[in-house]
Amino acid sequence: MNLMTRLAERAKAARPRVVFPEGEDDTIIEAARQIAAAGIARPLLIGNETKIVARGGSAMDIVDPAVSPRCGAYAAAYARQEDFPEDAAAHMLRHPVNFAAAMAGAGDADAMVAGFAYGTAQVILSSRMFIGMREGAQTASSFFVMDVPGWSGGEDGLVVFADCAVNPNPTADELADIAIATATSVRELLGWDPRVAMLSFSTRGSSTHPDVDKVLEALRIVRERQPDLSVDGEMQADTALDEHVAKKKMGEAGSVAGRANILIFPDLDAGNIGYKLVQRLARAAAFGPLFQGFRRPVSDLSKGASIEDIVGATTLAAAWAAA
Repeated sequence: MNLMTRLAERAKAARPRVVFPEGEDDTIIEAARQIAAAGIARPLLIGNETKIVARGGSAMDIVDPAVSPRCGAYAAAYARQEDFPEDAAAHMLRHPVNFAAAMAGAGDADAMVAGFAYGTAQVILSSRMFIGMREGAQTASSFFVMDVPGWSGGEDGLVVFADCAVNPNPTADELADIAIATATSVRELLGWDPRVAMLSFSTRGSSTHPDVDKVLEALRIVRERQPDLSVDGEMQADTALDEHVAKKKMGEAGSVAGRANILIFPDLDAGNIGYKLVQRLARAAAFGPLFQGFRRPVSDLSKGASIEDIVGATTLAAAWAAA
């Protein structure tokens, strides 16, 4: 049973509520119909009911922010929490992605899948404002689950990459947040014992540079905050993934080196290029990105996402919500 099949079975057992702020779009409506038919989740489409029904969404649960009585309750709650004018909050909540995030933040939805029409920055901002950050999390970030055919490393050919979609040049503190959040995500979504490699172009002092110092400082912070987490660095990618290389470069493989199942990239250039190279050259499946750091699962879609992509993203978010 492959990864997506296992996660789909978990989601089907719980059928969490997944909200789609781009609910008037034909592609989203068709994906939602397939998701509902498969029993993966209970889709909640945000938008004008007349428009959604006319496009084939008559069997879906539809919520229109313009007429929903929930808008006032969400606005009042946000105004109290943030000491913000309630009428201004109500105005912001007319925006579908804000309203969808508020539904998730209030517990009226278990996860959000967005980004088909809205940019990543908008989805993150709405999630930060109306879903809120998890306790102890300061940095929103993302991860991909990479399924590499013909490779037996990581966890039976699976490995998690972070951050590949959000933070261009994280500080040492932010990099530590990303590593800790990814370890938490992996435990919850995949049930693994995390083995976290902090990647660099250097392995254990083979090079000196401020970028290497940043990774070392992030490693120090992670160990201070999570002393029981299996984490090591700084190390190059081959050292993290190949036991023979790890022994040659470090003298021993260790609990992480040569056996890592989570790779933390030092910046967005490295992470984004890395996952796309593995995806194209190794023909790996790249599941994600999923955002982390928020109180509810949030999956980010590309604007060119297919129906299959949307169903896959929803399966990940629903399985995480059901964990």
